[in-house]
Amino acid sequence: MNLINELSSMESELESLRAECKVLREAKLILEFENDQLKRRLSQVEEQRDGHLAGKVRLKTLLDQAGQHLVSGINRYNDEMREAIGSAKAEEPRLIERAAE
Repeated sequence: MNLINELSSMESELESLRAECKVLREAKLILEFENDQLKRRLSQVEEQRDGHLAGKVRLKTLLDQAGQHLVSGINRYNDEMREAIGSAKAEEPRLIERAAE
């Protein structure tokens, strides 16, 4: 009888392990599916990030060029103003001389 009880106990444990194995297989399938979904989403987000980074580089380049043009324009304006002031100072004595005549 003892042997029959042990055999019965082992059979019920085997059935329990089979059921547990089935549940674990199903859980594994679900986790693999979720993992695949997350990998796809990650690749989409990485593509978006790369696009934003490329846009950032283009924007920075444009801003740098605009800044260079602005500085160049300011320098040109300052040079023209210096020349205008210099020529006005040079003409000032001539105007005084003409007025005196």
